[in-house]
Amino acid sequence: MKVCYFSSGPREKVLRAILEAGHEVAGVYVTDIKRWPGLRRTIELAELNKIPVETVVRDDLQDLGLRLRDQIVFSAGFAFIFPPAFLAGPRLCLNLHGTLLPKYRGSRTLNWVIECEDGESGVTVHRIDEGVDTGPILLQRSFPLSPFETGRSLYRKTLAFEPKVAVEALAKLERGEATFSTQRNGAEQFPDRIPDHSQLDPSRSLNDLLPQIRAADPDLYPAYFFVNGEQVCIRIWRPKKPATENDLV
Repeated sequence: MKVCYFSSGPREKVLRAILEAGHEVAGVYVTDIKRWPGLRRTIELAELNKIPVETVVRDDLQDLGLRLRDQIVFSAGFAFIFPPAFLAGPRLCLNLHGTLLPKYRGSRTLNWVIECEDGESGVTVHRIDEGVDTGPILLQRSFPLSPFETGRSLYRKTLAFEPKVAVEALAKLERGEATFSTQRNGAEQFPDRIPDHSQLDPSRSLNDLLPQIRAADPDLYPAYFFVNGEQVCIRIWRPKKPATENDLV
């Protein structure tokens, strides 16, 4: 099956899996590598396989949709929202989203999975509509989470899990077995994660605060509170954790 692959992040494993499954990638469409340096390996993989690579700016999308009329678009971490004028062109537009929709829509919501103490996370392939991660679901698969999970470990596990979900979804589509389910209403939604979400309420118990601490990146946006106007940051670890859990608490 022929697909047009869109990405803005470190999703070369998804592209590799699609190619290894025997699908034809007609073109790879990316955003500016200077702003999204995680694209480098995706571009290198495309060039190695002699796949045309095109850098896209937001204003290109309307005309690009017309150029891709009747094609299948597969998005994995693409930074721009596809406008209606784009969606009117391709035969089908699919998106690979790194949570179990309808929970945690948006581009920077993965850490909320940790803070909300979910026992599992997963990946969803859905049809792109005019909303943000609101389109009907083609496929959804989950994996269990450790009580010592961090935002970093969940991100790593999600990236590793995405390729097989992408390939399974495309296989269903190729076999003519694709059915789409409308996303249920009422799921709580969360804002894109910002550093302010790492501020702790010191009046709460440490046990209550632990999920919020685990959800905060210890280097980029560590958990913190204030003492006499001074910001105090927190770092936690298990001194005897297994070597395989390097990025877990």
